[in-house]
Amino acid sequence: MTTGRIGTHPGTGTGETPANAPAALAIAAAAALTVLAYPPYAVPGLGAVMLAPLVAVLDGMSARRAFAVTWLYSVAMALVAVRWLFHALLVEYGAAPLPSWLFVGLLVGGLAVLPAAAAALFARLAPRLADAAAPIAFAAIWSLAEWLRAVPLGVPWLLVAHTGVQWPIAIQLAEWGGSVLVGFVLTALGAGIGLALRRRSAWPLAAPALLVALALGFGAWRLTGAGALDAGPSTRIGVVQAAVPQDQRFRPDSAERNVARHVEASRTLARRESLDLLVWSETAVDADLDQTPRLRHDLERLADELGVPIVTGAPRSANGVSTNSVVLFIPERGLVESYAKQRLVPYSEYDPAWGAWLAPLLGPVTDGVPYVPGAEATIFRAAPLPFAAPVCFEITYPDLVRRFRREGARLLINLSNDAWFGPVGYPEMHLAHAVFRAVEMRSWVVRGANTGISAAIDPAGRVIEALPAFSDGTFAVSVTAAGPAPFYARHGDAPILAGLVALALAASAWRPARRRSRLSLPPGPHGVR
Repeated sequence: MTTGRIGTHPGTGTGETPANAPAALAIAAAAALTVLAYPPYAVPGLGAVMLAPLVAVLDGMSARRAFAVTWLYSVAMALVAVRWLFHALLVEYGAAPLPSWLFVGLLVGGLAVLPAAAAALFARLAPRLADAAAPIAFAAIWSLAEWLRAVPLGVPWLLVAHTGVQWPIAIQLAEWGGSVLVGFVLTALGAGIGLALRRRSAWPLAAPALLVALALGFGAWRLTGAGALDAGPSTRIGVVQAAVPQDQRFRPDSAERNVARHVEASRTLARRESLDLLVWSETAVDADLDQTPRLRHDLERLADELGVPIVTGAPRSANGVSTNSVVLFIPERGLVESYAKQRLVPYSEYDPAWGAWLAPLLGPVTDGVPYVPGAEATIFRAAPLPFAAPVCFEITYPDLVRRFRREGARLLINLSNDAWFGPVGYPEMHLAHAVFRAVEMRSWVVRGANTGISAAIDPAGRVIEALPAFSDGTFAVSVTAAGPAPFYARHGDAPILAGLVALALAASAWRPARRRSRLSLPPGPHGVR
């Protein structure tokens, strides 16, 4: 076991780039493992090793070549992993194939620059990194690049951390550093494996093994015994998943028919369960609620009939603008509170000025009147528990959810309509975000999704109830109010980002002592070595 490197790499002898064929195989292996680590395959455990082949081949490459091969890896795996985006464009919206491919290619290719730049930086540093420090440096740099894509650029998909949602014990650290911290630990393990094989040394596994042990130890403590999350008085929530196909929504005669579908399911559920709150999905009422008073009256009557508050999604309009909203109906009081979605979907819900040049590629996606974003972090205080209702992929933005938590939300209800994206992994990926928000905020998250996956997730990130994607059904679950906000909910990303920068700098500054060969020993007596 060596303590450092002299500047050469096993298999090359001179620090030169590995042969093209092994490099190509390693990149293909990394791309395949990455695709299999994410839904719809979600092979358990692959998230911890999927980057190992890539890191192994980067060790010894020039920065320029590392940039190129990582860009190719990122594009290859993303084009397969986000094929749900092609489904939305080609099948649901009916966009033309060539413009759709150009749009997705430009999006994926542009975003791939970030991991490619991270790889290039690591490759430049690698010859000077100690074996024990190299995986930490890679994981810190890679995690910072992921954060840049997820937060400033607003594309939080395919994060390393999301491959760990099947193991609640492994993601409890999210209460301290969100998905960034969990992703850092998983990335460090994968990098350690790759570098240990590449350098033929066990030292690259030392720090990742310690991180994993700490993560699992904390997770075990959190899930059991003294660290278990406190319970309290429960509130019974019912969820309706109506599974209305996208081609049966937003039609001239669809709103009353789809509301009736929800009403029937709600009555059946209410006869079976004693409920305190009933949850539908995003735009379950697929007509402007302010322009269809009859629908509003029907929902008021249903709340009175069942004696249960109803929360549902519905478009609303006022002063000539439309919003994608969530509304709450209280028995005997009617519509009492409303929230307007703040983070709208580019092109589909609004026309982004920064991306106007891409709009011609999307054709029918941009048809129709755009929504206007809301500005208020509404807390529904008339409900049995004060809750916030992030809409659709608003649940993918921890900064927005933290704002709801600060404003007093004791429960998160995520209404969504994932019918656009088909059965090719998107529902599971969307659910993974909700799992992380539950742990980060230490709050129950209840999802009401039109075609699923509707679910109830406890504050430890365990999925307690769920309905399969593209099926109709109902369930009821007992939830409790969130307790004090944990560290990440209060402080956000700044501490973990500062820690990653510090780790990357420290790892880069750590210079291993060079082993001296017998040919370089100082002269002995009479000049004999």
